[in-house]
Amino acid sequence: MTVNLFDWLYEITRAHEYWQLDELLALLLCVGIGSLVFLAIRTRQLSREIKRREAAEFLAHESARHDALTGLANGRRFREALAQAIESARQSQSSCAILFIDLDRFKPVNDMHGHAIGDEVLIDVAQQIAKAAPAGATAARLGGDEFGMIVLGVPSRESVLFLSQRLSRDIGKTRQMGEVQLEVGATVGIAVFPDDGRDAAELVAAADKAMYAAKPSRRGLISLDDPNGARAN
Repeated sequence: MTVNLFDWLYEITRAHEYWQLDELLALLLCVGIGSLVFLAIRTRQLSREIKRREAAEFLAHESARHDALTGLANGRRFREALAQAIESARQSQSSCAILFIDLDRFKPVNDMHGHAIGDEVLIDVAQQIAKAAPAGATAARLGGDEFGMIVLGVPSRESVLFLSQRLSRDIGKTRQMGEVQLEVGATVGIAVFPDDGRDAAELVAAADKAMYAAKPSRRGLISLDDPNGARAN
């Protein structure tokens, strides 16, 4: 219930009209101190509430842009980062690249060993992709067993091919999951801005085309202007 401080003081003074001046001043001092203490406590509570809400909003914002299983960026964040990378490369007259990474032989893992083991494989693959990502790159899980990477400041197409070969090699290593040994592969399609596309849609289409062109070999590295592909060791 809200209490009017001045009304309260008036009633107190009416009830104690024979108080001495020093007693009245002491009362006012106590009221003032009490008010300041209440104000400080309330201000601190409000500050904590604001910080809590800001933290919750930040967490919600981050959760909406990251994959819950692997912790990598999700498709939404990937698209945002790609638009930013293209704009930055366009302004600085430099290059950027995207890599689409699709796992091979992953479906039998789920079918034979269950989704729990499949999730462990996806987490392990995500860690390898994040580890291989150059500084400033965005690694993402685009859905299912599909991953992506955006690389900034690409010095040459060969550097992206080298990164693709490393990813294919590392992901293709045998995994020991408890008592089970598992092998999955990775097909990688790449597209470089501005050679393979002038905007996000063209780059995504080029990388997707390159990846599926490499799929028949199941070892796959291919770029749009390299129809023979480049195989991983």
